[in-house]
Amino acid sequence: MDNKRIKICYAVLDFDSDYKVTPVKLRGFLAHLFANISEFHHHSDSAYHYPLIQYKRIEKKLAVVGIKEFADIIFQNMSRLDHITTETEKIPLNNIEIKSSSFEVEQVPQKYKFISPWLALNEKNYAKFKELTNNEKRPFLEKILVGNILSLLKGLDIFVDHKIIVSITKFNSVRITAHQNSFAGIYAEFECNTLLPEYLGLGKSVTKGLGVIKKIS
Repeated sequence: MDNKRIKICYAVLDFDSDYKVTPVKLRGFLAHLFANISEFHHHSDSAYHYPLIQYKRIEKKLAVVGIKEFADIIFQNMSRLDHITTETEKIPLNNIEIKSSSFEVEQVPQKYKFISPWLALNEKNYAKFKELTNNEKRPFLEKILVGNILSLLKGLDIFVDHKIIVSITKFNSVRITAHQNSFAGIYAEFECNTLLPEYLGLGKSVTKGLGVIKKIS
């Protein structure tokens, strides 16, 4: 296993009325502000490029996460931010909490939950998913989840020499809107034989705050 450590920087924003600002709107503001840094406005949902700057909610607050070389970029640039601008107003920031950490993949059992909907199903496999029995849906989702985890690790240049094994312990689907279309999002809890970085996204639209995972202690 490649045991190199991955740098991650979390910038958690504290401001009034942040319920008006979604991760998508925050992405739009920062993409304009840092137009010279392409990863801030990354538009590809390609499975071959894992986004290294992501926008999401962490503990009910908006956050920007920078990974690998973008951890330093988030650390250096976000500390100077003093407001957020939406289409209609300028909102001053009360505080920015910036936390830097490093992550190393280990083959250890850990439980996780999705704290935002996991966009696991595209139009084609959602049609198939609806036709499955409840007993068939779980392994169907587990196969997709393993693929999403492998895509995350590959995007971080981490290659494991063991088989990734997951077991979904509970799940339910919700309708969400992304890219101006309606999709089935999945809330799930799962066990994995591999330690994964907390608050990063799995599946599609991870830059927009979907598929965020958190450890269950």
